Amino acid sequence: MLKDYRSPNTILIFDLNDTRFCLDAMLVRESVWLPELTQIEEAPPYIVGIFSMRGQIVPVTDLNLRFGHPARTYLLSDQIVILELNHLLMGLIVSEVIEVIEISADDFQPPPRFDEETLRREHLVAGKVRVGDMIVTLLDANQLMHQPQDLVEIETEQLSPAHQFCPQATPEERGMFRERAKALMQITGEEEGTRLALAVVEMDGEYFGIELQSVQEFCDNVRPYPIPCCPPHILGAISLRGNLLALLDLRVALNLPRATQNGGKAVVARLGEQSVGLAVDQVHDVIYLREEELQAAPSALLEQHGAEIKGTAPYGGKMMLVLGLPALLAREEWIVNETV
Repeated sequence: MLKDYRSPNTILIFDLNDTRFCLDAMLVRESVWLPELTQIEEAPPYIVGIFSMRGQIVPVTDLNLRFGHPARTYLLSDQIVILELNHLLMGLIVSEVIEVIEISADDFQPPPRFDEETLRREHLVAGKVRVGDMIVTLLDANQLMHQPQDLVEIETEQLSPAHQFCPQATPEERGMFRERAKALMQITGEEEGTRLALAVVEMDGEYFGIELQSVQEFCDNVRPYPIPCCPPHILGAISLRGNLLALLDLRVALNLPRATQNGGKAVVARLGEQSVGLAVDQVHDVIYLREEELQAAPSALLEQHGAEIKGTAPYGGKMMLVLGLPALLAREEWIVNETV
């Protein structure tokens, strides 16, 4: 017989190769950008490596391989969803983390009945969940958490890549994967309070840092709806799960060429009770910047922008400008109070 699976109350939804899946959010510890992984000999083929997160070893599963599909090239935009069960961790490589939502028991449907032969196999699908007009596959996190004991017992000092991670990546991409791994390994409880968590975005070939505490989520393929009689720094409105948000062009305030209104990417920022979209060219990374790495901005920039610029820091061979988003969006010209 199939085991009785109780549907979770809260699920985390993610994309993998344009297919949408979900997990019990209560078993999700956090998500991080994909770092460089260290391969482990004699591990199951779907365990593609491990990394150290604040002193804990995290085995990482490639869901493509776990499902029996061909492996794919890893991208800088990939993320790892980290599950925790009985003090053990397991990471799952996903294309994009979408959102966390609450569901009711009526939204959940168990998987179909299997014959006796298939019942003896391991099943990763716990059922289907209706989310709006979509059907999302619910994965059984307990099955995904099964891992060989020797992976759990590896010490941090044993981490030394035996093979090159993601050999198809460019040297610059491999450098970013490696920096992510170093940052995750070095962050400890004492250091977290002295680090600045930043989302690194690109606009017009320049890097900018936005504090993660202001970031709600990231969006791809954003196509704003035009709003009549708005100033040029408002590109239009975007729909986010039924909510309309203004899409702003920060380039106007940063003296960069204006953005186009074609499909692009956006950072959804939350300021108090209000959320707005910020048009960007690319979202590159999430980094944890040490206090000593944040340098004072040039005096000319400080004179012009004041608290809108928190400082500068090296990133990707360039100097990244760290934005003070609350001060930047508090400009009077951002506020539109007109009737048509």
